[in-house]
Amino acid sequence: MNSPRKILAAAALLVATSPAAHALDLYTSLSQAQLGSKITCGIVNTSTKPIEVSAAIQDYSTGSDITGLTTCPVSPATLPAGTGYPTNTAGNVGYCHFTTATSKVHAARLVVNSTGDVTSTLEAAK
Repeated sequence: MNSPRKILAAAALLVATSPAAHALDLYTSLSQAQLGSKITCGIVNTSTKPIEVSAAIQDYSTGSDITGLTTCPVSPATLPAGTGYPTNTAGNVGYCHFTTATSKVHAARLVVNSTGDVTSTLEAAK
C-alpha cells in the first residue's frame, strides 16, 4: 500500500472510532407539565470514566430546544463517573433528548409538581 492510501486509511479509522462518530441519541415520549409543574430530563453516568453528554427538552410540535431554566453546565458537559444532572422547564409539552458517546448511562423524563413530588417518569430509549 502506498503512503497516501495509508494516510487515508488511518484517517478513516480515526474518524470511525472518534466519539462524535458514535454519538448515541436517547429520547423519551412527550409529556405535559401543568401550571406549577415542570418537565425534568435527568441523566446519570454509570461508567467508570467521565463522559460528554448533553440533555435538552424539545418542544413536541417543532423539535426546538425549550430547556429554559437549567441547573446543569453548558452542553456538551463532562459528566464525572457516577454522577448526574437534571435539565428542566415549566409549563410546556415536550420530550427529552440526550446525546452521549456511551450506552453506560441511565436517562429519564420526570414531571415534578410545585411541591417537588414526581407525578410521572419515563426512561429514555434509542
